[in-house]
Amino acid sequence: MKFMNRRAGLSVIALVALLTLARPCAAQSQSQFAWTDSTTTKVKPEMRREFERSLQQLVAGYRKAGIPWFLTFETFAGDTNEFTTVAPVAKFGDLDGPAVSIRVLGEVEWKRWSRRIERNYTSQTRQFATPQAELEIDGKGSPVGLYWVETRTLVAAGKMGDYLNLLRNDYRPALEKAGVTRFQVSQPIFGAAAGEILIRRMLRNLAEIDEGAVLSKALKEEEVRAIAAKSAAMVSSSHSRIVRLRPDLSY
Repeated sequence: MKFMNRRAGLSVIALVALLTLARPCAAQSQSQFAWTDSTTTKVKPEMRREFERSLQQLVAGYRKAGIPWFLTFETFAGDTNEFTTVAPVAKFGDLDGPAVSIRVLGEVEWKRWSRRIERNYTSQTRQFATPQAELEIDGKGSPVGLYWVETRTLVAAGKMGDYLNLLRNDYRPALEKAGVTRFQVSQPIFGAAAGEILIRRMLRNLAEIDEGAVLSKALKEEEVRAIAAKSAAMVSSSHSRIVRLRPDLSY
């Protein structure tokens, strides 16, 4: 999706979710905002550095404008040319005014910046999602890790309520018992298939994956199978990837 005049500032910005890096006390829950605006951008390999330089300029503009946080993830397991950027939206009406990038850069400089960054990518996918605050684990004071497991799940028609209850009553408590300190759930509304759920779970480090399935750390084998069976009855498909938080392109 190309950058457009009114909404350009938010068009280069995934998941489910999120947190800032500077210090633990600054980590902010999605639940403080009605929406998150995320965009996944497929960058041309040879233009990666130029894209990152342009994105740094946008990040600086958002910080200057007082936007409370701005996050950038790059795909670690999946399409490694993908970047996902995320910013909060208090209410949709905020998007009616001039975009943040236009307000900060000015109309002339914004046009120059848009032309530069548009040369760097082949496509963009933009989504607006609503955070599911009651399902999250927000480990205030715990370190913010670089790596996250992100899963997009397509829930079968008529099963959304049951699936969210599964996350609330079975999955989330098991994650807490397993020691997971940051876990977020959001429901993409615009720019996604109906029935999609996005979850992100923070990893302490990549070595955590070698320890095996996260639920097995907290539950007996038969309990893990029971949750898997419940989920299978409600899910049409799911796709997981590992993303890495970019501190230099976030705040």
